[in-house]
Amino acid sequence: MRSKIMGIVAASLIVASHSANATSTEKNPACLEASKQSLENHLTEEKLIWSQEGGEVRDVQFKPIYREKSNQCFFKLNFKIIKPGELMSTFYLVDAFENRIYAAYLEVTKRMGAKPKEPPLNCTYGVAYDEKTACTTKAELDGFVKSLIEQN
Repeated sequence: MRSKIMGIVAASLIVASHSANATSTEKNPACLEASKQSLENHLTEEKLIWSQEGGEVRDVQFKPIYREKSNQCFFKLNFKIIKPGELMSTFYLVDAFENRIYAAYLEVTKRMGAKPKEPPLNCTYGVAYDEKTACTTKAELDGFVKSLIEQN
């Protein structure tokens, strides 16, 4: 299982490294290492949780982001959860140094017999746990993520 996760991490890092920009982790190797470790921990936990619910984590996408000005290290994590009769999409923005989730999103993409567009099952964001804000759309969450990353 660990080797499978590391393979996903390696493939994701190759993709991420080809799109390097001002938020590149090349400027801070500690950010890249912290992102890999936090990602591994997070995916292990997600896979355990969803396997107990009869689901499987697939299509993992990972992008580390280093903000030199503030010395912050984030990563974006997207993946799908496949359950019998359901397909769900997730998104997380995680501070890799602190292993803190700043934004989380979970929506049912497809469900047999469901309404065409259901509200998200989880849409929250915030800098501190007790200051989390509930959102109703992915666009609202994306606005928070963009402003947090760009302000630093």
